[in-house]
Amino acid sequence: MEFLYGDSTPSPLKSNFLEFLRDAIDFGVFALHVDDEIGAIEERSRAESKAADDEIERLEGLGAAVASAIDQAPKGGGDSETARCGVKLAAASVEMTEASIAAVREKLEVRRAELSAEEEAHRGACLTALAGLLLPHAPPGATETAQVERGLDRLYTASRVGDTTFGLAWRIDLGIPAGHAFAREAPMEKLAPHVEVHAPEHGGWLKKGVKLKAQRLDRMVLASAADDGRTVKLKLRNDAGGPAGLDLEIDPTAGSVSAMRTGASDDPSAGAFDVPTEDIAALVGVAERTRAALAELPATRLVGASIGGVAVEDERRFTHLVEKFVSAMAPIVQEVARHSLTSTELVLRRLLSSERREEIFVAKSTLREKFQPLRPELRAIFGRLGLETLAPPPRHSSIPATPEENDWPARAELPPSDPPPPLKPSRPPPE
Repeated sequence: MEFLYGDSTPSPLKSNFLEFLRDAIDFGVFALHVDDEIGAIEERSRAESKAADDEIERLEGLGAAVASAIDQAPKGGGDSETARCGVKLAAASVEMTEASIAAVREKLEVRRAELSAEEEAHRGACLTALAGLLLPHAPPGATETAQVERGLDRLYTASRVGDTTFGLAWRIDLGIPAGHAFAREAPMEKLAPHVEVHAPEHGGWLKKGVKLKAQRLDRMVLASAADDGRTVKLKLRNDAGGPAGLDLEIDPTAGSVSAMRTGASDDPSAGAFDVPTEDIAALVGVAERTRAALAELPATRLVGASIGGVAVEDERRFTHLVEKFVSAMAPIVQEVARHSLTSTELVLRRLLSSERREEIFVAKSTLREKFQPLRPELRAIFGRLGLETLAPPPRHSSIPATPEENDWPARAELPPSDPPPPLKPSRPPPE
């Protein structure tokens, strides 16, 4: 679905950027709160380590003082009862001091484990919040590939992998509903019914050789399918687990097909070949049906995400991830603001048909409220979005209004978001 700017001029946006912006700010605010909590946990850990070190130092000092007092006290002769008592007192003092020091260290390790568990929970919550952002929509400009693969159990699993120019990469599991094309063992029966492609094949009764022969795609096994938004790639095999088959890369927009015959190493028909012109239209139809089938698969779980090759949950701090999101969004926000016909709102129009458009808007103040509770230095991160500034004076649309535009239904305000639940603050040590 095509989106226009608020003044009806074309935009490069293919999805509702205002929804992503809203949810990205929610994630960013949550991630910065997580940073604060992790910082508080680290500070508490340092404080408790120092307190334990101080306690151990006092215990060692007490033990030394007791030993010195016993040593300096008059005890009479070496075989006197007082001397024997002094030896026992000294030994008992050492034992009690060592036991007390061990207890302090054990208590510190328990507390460190508690703090580590709290930090791990906060990091897990941040990954969950990131899932809430990435499952419904990819960041603007991201590259995503939806794919299915056939397992040894003859069932298909689906996933979506994506990455951005600023180093964020992720993998999402996709569900395959009952009755879906990929829920069956032979999905090509639905995706390519009666479709043939003429491909090289080695054979013949009297004189063997390589000839073009019609291959029925609906009789082949789909090993895998992938759609990166530009091309659809299909790996088809004559038999499950066998090497012989077809690898197809189809660009539905350009109407082009690259094909390769696969087979054993000694198969003379294996290799790239030119698809006959009369087969291309049918293959483009297969690609479009495959693309539509992949698009129907619901996102179910964020398997993992990384930034610069490091797992997100293992990042020491999440501030730089938020900064990267903001830097990627800022130019788009500013362009949307420049084309919005009011300085207090961000506005997009959705092209429903050639003569009908729907207007979607969000107040800048609504977005600012999301990061107002942050400390000033953290609020400044979102300042790069320009939500505090006024847009230039409204410009007249370069596209004349039509009667249908003048009869638009009420403008649709972006629905409220569902931000991640508040964090539980790090617990202080028990008294």
